[in-house]
Amino acid sequence: MGDASVDRLRAELALLAARFVLPGPGPDVNRAITVACELLAQDLDTPATVAVAALAYGTPLRDAGPVIRDMLREQGFPAAEPGTGEAGEFTTVLRAVAAGGMQAGEFFTFFMGAVPAREQQDELQRRLVVLLDDWVQETTPEGRSARAADLREVARDAVADAG
Repeated sequence: MGDASVDRLRAELALLAARFVLPGPGPDVNRAITVACELLAQDLDTPATVAVAALAYGTPLRDAGPVIRDMLREQGFPAAEPGTGEAGEFTTVLRAVAAGGMQAGEFFTFFMGAVPAREQQDELQRRLVVLLDDWVQETTPEGRSARAADLREVARDAVADAG
């Protein structure tokens, strides 16, 4: 597999990490197992990646969660730990946007539900509000795709500055 396949796997890892902090049932264990197997096929193995690949499909998240978190950490996409706070959760989600694992629409739903009032927003939050508004206002698939690319670029810069 080429660089595109590795980029896709990185996007999948970032999204798995984000699923730990987004509302909902958490990451899909079966998807984590598949991603781990694909990482092994790319010689991107770590001890926890091997452990996730060895899980049985259908393993409940309560049993698989710790080893999936270990894999994500070892692969460079740590999920915010419980109790980390909003800033850690936001960084985890922003990393998924930056990697291309999270679509603009899903980020819109998460972000607009968490963004503080305008007078309490920092520069990044204000920039993201404007970008998401531009994305919503687009009427063509090409326009939406371009605005989503702008959003990913800002997310990449923010993650790089934070890291």
